[in-house]
Amino acid sequence: MKQRKEFQKLLTEKKLKKTSQRALIWGVLLEAKGHPSVEEIRDIVLQNGHRIGLATIYRTLKILLASGLIRQSKLGGMTRYEPVIKQPNHLHFICNLCGSNVEFPSRRIETLIQRVTDEHGFEERYSRYAIVGICKSCLRKEQKSAGVNERQRLEKTVVRDALELTLAIERRGYTFYTNASRKTKNDSGRLMFQRLAVEESDHLRRLQDEHRTLLQKNQWLKREPTRLPLSRKIAEDIFPQKELLKVEVKDTTTDLDALNIAMDLERRSHRFFKDFAKQISDAKGKKIFMEFAEDEQSHLQALMDEYKMLVEPRGA
Repeated sequence: MKQRKEFQKLLTEKKLKKTSQRALIWGVLLEAKGHPSVEEIRDIVLQNGHRIGLATIYRTLKILLASGLIRQSKLGGMTRYEPVIKQPNHLHFICNLCGSNVEFPSRRIETLIQRVTDEHGFEERYSRYAIVGICKSCLRKEQKSAGVNERQRLEKTVVRDALELTLAIERRGYTFYTNASRKTKNDSGRLMFQRLAVEESDHLRRLQDEHRTLLQKNQWLKREPTRLPLSRKIAEDIFPQKELLKVEVKDTTTDLDALNIAMDLERRSHRFFKDFAKQISDAKGKKIFMEFAEDEQSHLQALMDEYKMLVEPRGA
């Protein structure tokens, strides 16, 4: 009740109308948990069955800020507001892993700030105190992950590296088939390239899901250095952009031509994964890349079988 009277007194001093909308905004600030943004204030008012414009909220907040009745702070990339009279100055512990924001109110901080501002003859209007780090929950998770033995850590990191490499290769193949389908005017060739692009897209989606799940279950992997002898240029070594641009995709490219191009790319991909697996000493990594090589071989065989089926009737 005291806070509401102070607000009414402020409006009187400023010779401003005591509108119901201004009262609603002040009420939201007093009762809100945490620090609402302008949009959140509007949403709360609307949920309570009242209509209010953003311009009105901004004007009211400007008055409250100038009077010193509220503070403004930047939290989570948004401007937020809170009543000064609701609680003392406090710290915000912001976790840079999960993004959580925990308040730590302190009368000692309030007293210290008041003393310092008085000494300098400075009138505080708003302030922001944030400590960025790792929250208790994320710290426990990190400590738990630190308990993973070195063998498990190495295996999971190798899986991550292998997935990221394969994703880069699949993206290159998908881009090539998509561009090739646009380049050829031959109906059968265009449809074949479109189908190959869809297959690459499906494979890419499965790998992305697998990669996302791996990182979600093992947050520490996001900060783990690379364990395999990989480089950002490795996809270029398999499917060089300049060579892909030189691949003969013409207006007249048919479905058979498209299959021939796809089979050549699959052979190169299969050969790379097989040769790369031989260079890896880590057993888990070797197994993963051999499985990728087998997948490429399986796809190649399917394309060869399809090519054979298309050729035989035409040659008959």
